[in-house]
Amino acid sequence: MSGPLLVTGGASGIGARLVESLAAERPVVVLDAVTPDAPVPGARYVKGDVTDRDGLGALVAGLCVDGPLSGLVHCAGICRTGPFLDMPPGEWSRVLDVNLHGTLATVQACAPRMSDGGRIVLFSSGTAFKGPGGIAAYAASKAGVIGFARSMAAELGERRITVNVLAPGLVVTGLSADFAHTEPANIAGRAIGRAATVDDFVEPVRFLLSDGASFVTGQTIVVDGGAIKH
Repeated sequence: MSGPLLVTGGASGIGARLVESLAAERPVVVLDAVTPDAPVPGARYVKGDVTDRDGLGALVAGLCVDGPLSGLVHCAGICRTGPFLDMPPGEWSRVLDVNLHGTLATVQACAPRMSDGGRIVLFSSGTAFKGPGGIAAYAASKAGVIGFARSMAAELGERRITVNVLAPGLVVTGLSADFAHTEPANIAGRAIGRAATVDDFVEPVRFLLSDGASFVTGQTIVVDGGAIKH
């Protein structure tokens, strides 16, 4: 498809690595609250907030003046850690606003401006399945993404737009820094006993964006070295 691919949260972490890979082969627009110090050549960067529904709609409309989007990869997310019963409501509300409501707002803004046969790839987390302590609001928000994606697959199937989810296991980035100390235990629990890297998510995303995935929708692919098997 010739239209641009929108990548949210593409200024850092997994999103930045995806932009680096995908921008070499297709038009990519990155939506993030910040601009990276070393932007990827060929990628276009715009500042935006996925929780600003009205602003997001106007921004996406502006991106599509020359034609529809070919797809969306939604990586934007935040994390708050600590015992949930002690967590101020403002903190867990912020996690839900960005990770879940931001996903809803982004898809609502993008899907009407996407080509028929387009691709939507959302990001959940292995925590939605494992439910570790100290990360309840994050796990809840990411579980919500999975349920939402299944419903959107049904709603958008008539237009041949696929909606799928990637659920990473722990990969040490700025987002997961608070859990870096659990890495040895995570590695020990994986069928493939090594640390995850941001490179591990490039080919799964590329597959879900490809023509070869035109009959794959409503699915969640866990990429965690086999810690979760289903």
